[in-house]
Amino acid sequence: MRLAAALEEWPRRTLTLTELWEVFAIADAASAMRPSRRTDLAEAIEALTAAGLISCSHTKDTSATPALPTRLKLPAPQSSPAAAAAAQAIAWRPELAWAASARLTLGQIGTLRSINDWLRDCGRDDDVAPLRERSLEVLGHEKRLDALLSTSLFAPGRLTLDLLRTFRAHPPLSTRRIGGGPVLLVVENADTFDTLTRLLTANPGDVGRVAWGAGAAFEASVASVLDMTEVRAIAYFGDLDADGLRIPASAHRRATQEGLPPVRPAAGLYRLLLEIGAPQPGQTPVPHGKALELAGWLSEPLATRAASLLAAGCRLAQEAVGMRALQARIEVSEWQDGLASPF
Repeated sequence: MRLAAALEEWPRRTLTLTELWEVFAIADAASAMRPSRRTDLAEAIEALTAAGLISCSHTKDTSATPALPTRLKLPAPQSSPAAAAAAQAIAWRPELAWAASARLTLGQIGTLRSINDWLRDCGRDDDVAPLRERSLEVLGHEKRLDALLSTSLFAPGRLTLDLLRTFRAHPPLSTRRIGGGPVLLVVENADTFDTLTRLLTANPGDVGRVAWGAGAAFEASVASVLDMTEVRAIAYFGDLDADGLRIPASAHRRATQEGLPPVRPAAGLYRLLLEIGAPQPGQTPVPHGKALELAGWLSEPLATRAASLLAAGCRLAQEAVGMRALQARIEVSEWQDGLASPF
């Protein structure tokens, strides 16, 4: 089953329903055009569960029929005699000779076979292409290589971007220069970006640029800070909800990988948001342990307060920290805590 093979490449042992839809689209691109798409996924989940390849949460998404589990758990990937035999039967290119003796799953062998064929047919070409272009060319879907980068196939001595003559293109990060300081302030949403840009222009302090993170796009666009040689510190301000905390934590990990400054919280803005924001109920309560994990990117006591908010099924929109609230505190500059250069 193609979905089972695609799930073998998933970098974590759990995935949400939203993430499962993404994997399903990779495994079966034609499914996007079928009216039976949701039913097809439900049947695939049932088959994978019966085979012991996944286990499903008790909570269900009932927004449409049939209901689907909101979270799935995958077992640790394991090799098998069939996989070992399949690997040994392939005439591997010298660059992939390691695959003949490596502990691989059948799904991984299928992926490597496609790469092996591409190296055979295009190995002497000197063209370099962005990651998603190369992924579509070699593996038939533009996001397959993205999913593989954090798996064992890209462990030391195995696949590399250089081998595939590709690179991760950095999506642009929309910024506005407001001063000469070394701090980049990234704001999740457009309206708050506009408000903070206008207020800081008059007195930027250490903030040299304000950027619009555009929600989850910042997880990838943070790498474009490599082109901003004057930036020596990155501060972030976003919503206090599960995604609003996951985004900067993920961007922080990407920044570390790229050799960039850490993505740290704009503490004063978060403190003000917790002080004046009206909690919005109606969110799915986050288990306490997971809430603490998500909020761990924040400093204390902000992290504990944010985790309690998530566990209660509430969120705070950053737009609560608007022009009026900021102007009322601009003289004491308490909301600018976390925007000073640490150097």
